[in-house]
Amino acid sequence: MQSANYIDPGKIEARDDATRPVPAPGEVLIAVEACGICGSDLHMYRNNSYRHSLVRKTPEGYDVPGHEFAGRIAELGEGVEGWAVGEKVVGVTGYGGGMAQFVTVPVNPFQLVRIPEGVSFAEAATTEPMADGLQMVRKAEIKPGENVMVFGVGIIGLGVIQAIRAKCPDVGRVIAIDVQDVRLQAALDVGASDTINPRNADIFDAAVALCGGEDDYRGKSAKIDVVIDCAGYIPHIPGPPPLEIALRCIANRGGRIVCFGAYEDKMLIDFSYVIKKEPVIIGSNGYAPEELVEALEMMQRGQVDRKSLISHSYQLSEIAEAFEKQGMPEAVKVMLEIPQHAAA
Repeated sequence: MQSANYIDPGKIEARDDATRPVPAPGEVLIAVEACGICGSDLHMYRNNSYRHSLVRKTPEGYDVPGHEFAGRIAELGEGVEGWAVGEKVVGVTGYGGGMAQFVTVPVNPFQLVRIPEGVSFAEAATTEPMADGLQMVRKAEIKPGENVMVFGVGIIGLGVIQAIRAKCPDVGRVIAIDVQDVRLQAALDVGASDTINPRNADIFDAAVALCGGEDDYRGKSAKIDVVIDCAGYIPHIPGPPPLEIALRCIANRGGRIVCFGAYEDKMLIDFSYVIKKEPVIIGSNGYAPEELVEALEMMQRGQVDRKSLISHSYQLSEIAEAFEKQGMPEAVKVMLEIPQHAAA
């Protein structure tokens, strides 16, 4: 079968001689139609971050990435009930494998869900990042009138903004932070009220101009009630880490910071704000299983537009070009299309 093979940072190739996997008991085999390149895949492509949890090895020794994909069930493993060959499904894997014509997925509500009518394979392949966004918004417990800042508006951060607009209609300002103007425009398109590009403005000063400020014995704030950090830490981007900026901007009382973005390395940070302002810092890793279903239902109802966030599409044979494109400023979500007509 055709598959990707991640070799080293900056080097990935397409293969056509990988062994088609066989589903174990309790698994299904999915014929993949579409697979997205995740931000975590890009972290790995840059410097091998999280490689051990992002690839699945074939018998030939190929390392196959890809953990957010959609396709049809091609085969049922022993003991699988309630599913049928030919059903359209979203699959999520913990250890890659989706950038191939076939991948095995365990049957459980965290990793396998049906695609409703009217949702395309490409849209459905964005289900996992949308579900991630729903969990972050759930954990943030946004109240009416509160101001929210979202760091990093790739596909994850854009999904967070979509989730905020869908779940929290009475929110105050929703401020998107990113270094790429294309993504900031996408953030406005899906519901951000304001954007800040730190290449052009100081984030704290710009946020104060939008939301007002506080200055008391706890220190200064930009009256941001909730920060959702989808950026993490990327060493080559200049300036303080997003978490430190979040701590500076967060309100002096009752603030919440949800951390999701990946960290490519250790970092230095001024943590004194935590003592002064007493914010709640919450980690978010994944989603509740019902949020996978909810994400797909939101797509079906037209409550969120995921199709417009797919900025580029490539064939699996163009995997190297696809990864290079995902790292470019103009890319939001790069989707791989898998040629099942040539499946073997």
